[in-house]
Amino acid sequence: MKRLVYLMGILLWLSGCASRLPQSIEQAPGESIAIAQVQKTPQSFLGKEVRWGGDILEVANTGDHTDVLVLGRELSKKGEPVVDGQVDARFIARFAGFREPAVFPQDKRLTVSGVISGVEQRKVGEYSYPYPVVEVRESHLWPDPRPRDEHRYYYGPYYGWGPYYRYPWWGYPYWW
Repeated sequence: MKRLVYLMGILLWLSGCASRLPQSIEQAPGESIAIAQVQKTPQSFLGKEVRWGGDILEVANTGDHTDVLVLGRELSKKGEPVVDGQVDARFIARFAGFREPAVFPQDKRLTVSGVISGVEQRKVGEYSYPYPVVEVRESHLWPDPRPRDEHRYYYGPYYGWGPYYRYPWWGYPYWW
């Protein structure tokens, strides 16, 4: 009986490690379509499946949908926008119904999968910019990346190995 309890505990623990990403986010569609391609010739890409992601710029709610403006970035194999990755272009992720803007804060990373429904002209400053629109089927907000630890491999001057052996006395006993 104890073995069964231990086995169930291990299985529950391992299931917590399983991926919770939607499959359409985790796996890229067959055809890779760049945002800039859709900006140039939108009619040839209408109805195509895409997986795009990047940094959230703005959220706008209308009567029947929510538009999330995203600065598109290159994606990793799992669909995560690469921090400081190459910028492709801006796009609109269109969600059906109301979405709380607080859920989509500025500079948060978002990946969406869905269908291209067209291109809308909007202003970026004084410039008229063509935004490809994706009708979102599934989405995933990514957690903020952990900051790098600057002193991760620093062992300090008082360890008895490495280039700092007996530093700062260099050959003198510590009691002098």
